[in-house]
Amino acid sequence: MTQVISATAQFRGSRAAVGAFKRDRFMEQASDLLAQARAMAAAGRWDQALEFAYQAGLRTAGARIADSAVAKRRRLPSSAWAQLALVGGEEKEWAERFGAYSRLRSRVASGLEDAPSDEVVLEVMALAAEFLSYVEEEMSFGSLAA
Repeated sequence: MTQVISATAQFRGSRAAVGAFKRDRFMEQASDLLAQARAMAAAGRWDQALEFAYQAGLRTAGARIADSAVAKRRRLPSSAWAQLALVGGEEKEWAERFGAYSRLRSRVASGLEDAPSDEVVLEVMALAAEFLSYVEEEMSFGSLAA
């Protein structure tokens, strides 16, 4: 008797491999978004720079979550920052720091507020860059420890 194998079966891997793929994809996207934020800031488009920097933070959070036991949980909060806080440790602090900009980002994106000051946007960009570096270091350390 012949066996039918799904066309997508060959692409299914272990949960760890899928998590690593997601993590790497998120990290690459975060880096690209941070570069776009810098370009928008250089052009004086502070609203767009804020959006790209915040999105870079979200992608970095996604990478950290994908690389943790939290990714395996069934019921997760819908907020990326709430999920990041579940990872524990310093991640909870990162979630709180980024969460403080959530409302501002939402109001600027929806047009309820004008573009924030360049100081605020530069703070978010620096925060996103620092978070990206932190997660890269954590991932490198984790791969050495494993």
